[in-house]
Amino acid sequence: MGWKWTDHIEIQLGERKILKELVEIALNNPDKVATGKKNRKIYQKVVSDKLIRVVTEGDSLITVYLTDKVKKYMGGVKK
Repeated sequence: MGWKWTDHIEIQLGERKILKELVEIALNNPDKVATGKKNRKIYQKVVSDKLIRVVTEGDSLITVYLTDKVKKYMGGVKK
């Protein structure tokens, strides 16, 4: 899918020191895709001991962040 990179997510990448390539990996090969509020999709990928979560709405990327709460979001599965 051709994703639209919003200004908001571009700013977050810099502020949170997340590589754009990591976002692309999560979108192209997610470990899990969850449904969020307002029918948003959340692409999740475990990377080392962290979880990257990319929130999308349609073809727009809304937000991205890294968390150490892998078990919480992956349903007890830690890769």
